Amino acid sequence: MRACLTALIALFLCIERGPLEDERARWRIASGNPFVKEVVLTFDDGPRDRGMPELLAALREADVKATFFLVGKFAERYADITKSIADEGHDVENHTYTHDRLSPLWLEKIMRQAERCNEVIDSLGIPTPRFMRPPGGGFTFTVFRAMRRMNMVIALWSVNSADYTGKSADEIVRGVLGNVRPGAIILMHSGVPATVEAVPVIARELRARGYSFATLRDMWNEGKI
Repeated sequence: MRACLTALIALFLCIERGPLEDERARWRIASGNPFVKEVVLTFDDGPRDRGMPELLAALREADVKATFFLVGKFAERYADITKSIADEGHDVENHTYTHDRLSPLWLEKIMRQAERCNEVIDSLGIPTPRFMRPPGGGFTFTVFRAMRRMNMVIALWSVNSADYTGKSADEIVRGVLGNVRPGAIILMHSGVPATVEAVPVIARELRARGYSFATLRDMWNEGKI
């Protein structure tokens, strides 16, 4: 029994630290170059029917180009808002079509979730997404395989603003500034009033520290981060 358990542990470590770890390095991004003072602001779960003009205005006034992970059914429903995000020069990426958790799904279902979102974005004349952020950040090796087949990269984050928990703007600012590091990918959300209020402060304070802002595509640079 002990020998069997040892063998299973060894097999798990081989998979986790061998091929699976290689796949994670190739098909996932959670942060950029740790020696470059560059960060990415990302916004999930949009577009929303409220708060988007205010968020886009805040980013425009702060002179920040961000990355938006859009839910396909919302991008379709609020097509004008989706196009305005792209027209402002922001990076538009994939957050699945329905925002369902991907980990319980089989490979073809995962691919269809991403494909349908891409189809909506393509139909609006916006460049096809390069990145897919799984809802809640949950993923399995099957999700890796699905994205590899689609030549898409799983996009995670290194700083979670937790703006979806009802934090005030001041709390969001403190949480981001206290955890940011060179190459940080910062998770925020569309349609959160406190986030709109926090964005200009975050931009100002990070620039004062010598940071610049990039989109995820710029940071990734085809994997040469």
